[in-house]
Amino acid sequence: MIRSLFFSLIIALLTGSCSSSEKNEEKILTTTNDDENKKLICFNHSLLVLDSVTYAEAINSEFISQFAFSHEKQLQGYKGFYLIGATNYLELFHPKSMDSEELEIGEIRICLASLKANYLNKLNTNKLRFIEYESDDQFNYLSLMIKDSINPITTWEMRKNQYESWTKKNYHDSVTFLPVDYNSAQESDSSSNYLMNDIIGIGLSLNPNDSLKMVSYLGEIGFDSCSRVNGLTRISNKDQFFELDFIEDLTSPTINRYFIRLNESVEPITEIIGNSRFECDGNLAIWEFNRK
Repeated sequence: MIRSLFFSLIIALLTGSCSSSEKNEEKILTTTNDDENKKLICFNHSLLVLDSVTYAEAINSEFISQFAFSHEKQLQGYKGFYLIGATNYLELFHPKSMDSEELEIGEIRICLASLKANYLNKLNTNKLRFIEYESDDQFNYLSLMIKDSINPITTWEMRKNQYESWTKKNYHDSVTFLPVDYNSAQESDSSSNYLMNDIIGIGLSLNPNDSLKMVSYLGEIGFDSCSRVNGLTRISNKDQFFELDFIEDLTSPTINRYFIRLNESVEPITEIIGNSRFECDGNLAIWEFNRK
């Protein structure tokens, strides 16, 4: 019943029948999970394929080198540019980042993390066909699948082998993970010396059909507080959020901006990097892509 109310509200938001809140004010319209459940999933990392010009300017940007602990990294089969926060990070590619294939500009992959062992298999209670649960030796995965087997968002959860080998800590079936357990502790610690603290929001552009699947998936993992902010639909777990911009003829979801919490308050700053724009003000930075 509660989830039906949440879904009905999303339909209303998609059709624009809910009134917008005041600028920069978020009014929570409904909540379907208790606050404890909302703390069991968090952002881990996000991949976005940039155009080659923006990627090249980003890796050579003096502004970014001072803004975040960042570096270009060559790994087996691909190369990417990484901006590291305290508990999560950005992964940026260009069309030729992969050795074996060419990527499309705007391709994305968002990865969230479970903070409780054996939690993901309790989700997808509605048995939605476009949400898939699977496992391998290292992780459990709960993924959203849309047309043509596109997988824009996944939540992963460490299993015993990965947890013990990566964190050097003992695993048990009810262990609680720290967000940083999924990352390099050394890199995460280095972020404290820079302006970037963490990603707190992701702006998504997607078509109405994909948006219905997206909000259903987000509701399953605790992102089920809904509001209108500056005319856009925002889905939150009271700590982090997704902001949805509906575009009728968009073939697949893409990221249009990141919202980044800062380690200290700053005066307004604007920085253009290729076809993107950084806006910093107070304790928030917004990195917007596909700038016209």
